[in-house]
Amino acid sequence: MRTFVSAFALAVVILATPLAYAQTCEELVTLETYDGAISMYHHEAQYNCCAYIEVQVSQEPSVVEFVEREMFDDGPCYCLCCFDVASVVSGLEPGEYLVRVWKGYNNFDGTWTFELVHEETVIVDGHSMPGVQSSYIPCVETAIDEEPAETSWGVIKGLYR
Repeated sequence: MRTFVSAFALAVVILATPLAYAQTCEELVTLETYDGAISMYHHEAQYNCCAYIEVQVSQEPSVVEFVEREMFDDGPCYCLCCFDVASVVSGLEPGEYLVRVWKGYNNFDGTWTFELVHEETVIVDGHSMPGVQSSYIPCVETAIDEEPAETSWGVIKGLYR
């Protein structure tokens, strides 16, 4: 019986390896500037599957920081997946800016852990009206296989709670 259990455990690990690999995020941050604005795109940012991503933007005279935070309505799930996060800050004066992108993880004890994921200097030209817009797309294609089509994201989330 012990040999059977060990063989079964080994088979589960071998079969689960491709699934775990499929959920690996290849994070990439890109910045674009135009008409008094900086656009930040964080491709495949890895966060908890049940999180929604809030982006706060702060600006000092020559520094712009995008701070992503994983937020929860009903608590975390037992999985991680890749998110596409985008944010635009406008109304900037022309000039050179140091841009930092941070990921914030909730420690669930009232504290946060922040990780600097990108830092780059950019040049902003032109003018625009002040504003901040942010959005995210949860669990992009590399994280969750979309087959079978009848399985909804809500069902998958429910399985991991």
